[in-house]
Amino acid sequence: MAEIFFWTVLLLLEKEGGAMKVVGVIPARYASSRFPGKPLADIHGKPMIWWVYQQALKVPELNEVIVATDDQRIQTVCQSLSLQVLMTSDKHPSGVDRISEVAALVSSNIYVNIQGDEPLIRPEAISQVIGALRDTVVYATLKYKLTDRKEAESHNTVKIVVDENNDAMYCSRSMIPHSDISLNNTYRLMGLYAYRRDFLIEFGKMPQSKLEIAEGGVEPLRVMEKGYKLRALDTRYTSIGVDTTRDLQRVIEILRQ
Repeated sequence: MAEIFFWTVLLLLEKEGGAMKVVGVIPARYASSRFPGKPLADIHGKPMIWWVYQQALKVPELNEVIVATDDQRIQTVCQSLSLQVLMTSDKHPSGVDRISEVAALVSSNIYVNIQGDEPLIRPEAISQVIGALRDTVVYATLKYKLTDRKEAESHNTVKIVVDENNDAMYCSRSMIPHSDISLNNTYRLMGLYAYRRDFLIEFGKMPQSKLEIAEGGVEPLRVMEKGYKLRALDTRYTSIGVDTTRDLQRVIEILRQ
């Protein structure tokens, strides 16, 4: 954690000197097949996207936070709540493609992909993934060890295996390693990514890959197939992705408490 703190401080110093800009982007799509209208789901009187945005505002490294959407309904709600919002194409196959469009419109050194369905995302996790972009790293994320077998076996949970340098070897919705009964080596890939600008724009130009499609839209596979490295650091900060109405009720209860 000391090393991460060092790089975070360095980024802050560079930002104050005008040399570094970091933008958080929250991709928000209305037409979800599993949960239509999810970004606007009500949580204690505010839409889910509002809660995510408020967590992002707590991150000291972020100069700007933008909701990127293709839906007029989401844009209207964001504007009514004074959330910065940018309309993007409705042709994007994934959130990272949407963020790539933002990168072409909004200049920054680093962009952070903050999932719009994680209203409990920890600001510290966002800071950590920004700090992972050091040396020659152009693409970074976080992972944490799974302890619940039901979560590990869920199709909604993307698992990741890494090499000795913490660079991803593969990501899958299936159990990997396949027979890790004790879950000693089973890690969840967090849907939180940081990219350098040139890499992100190049990412958005690539067509979806065969493995990405086969795994149900696991975007990192698109560039991993081409030899790019994804640095995946261990984190102690976990979150709850809202994939179903049951997940939503769980989040509502946690925030009530």
